[in-house]
Amino acid sequence: MISKRGILTNLEKSPYGSEKYDSALERQYMVELERDPAVRSWTKKHNIKIPYRFLGLAKHYHPDFLVEYSNGAKEIHETKGLPLLLWLSTKLKRETAEEFCQKQGWKFKIITKSELAFYKKVA
Repeated sequence: MISKRGILTNLEKSPYGSEKYDSALERQYMVELERDPAVRSWTKKHNIKIPYRFLGLAKHYHPDFLVEYSNGAKEIHETKGLPLLLWLSTKLKRETAEEFCQKQGWKFKIITKSELAFYKKVA
């Protein structure tokens, strides 16, 4: 995954109008969220912090995106490219986020560079 940081501005579906991105994949996905007619709003500035344990140490996971759809459904989306999808820490974060989302009545999705993930919302 390309590490490219910056700020995307003039956003209509972010409540802040601009959002920081930490990779090219995040930036691409932000554009997709803006274009998706089913998305009401989205943000990276959501203050969600999910506790988990990694190798016995207490950690906190900060998901990439909180997405709200026009039908009121909410989801947490995490962008990951290879090889990060294969890391143990990614597996633990995913499991913890899925449990967190289930308690909230939300869904959790991992977004990759796959065209299917962008256009068909495959997790």
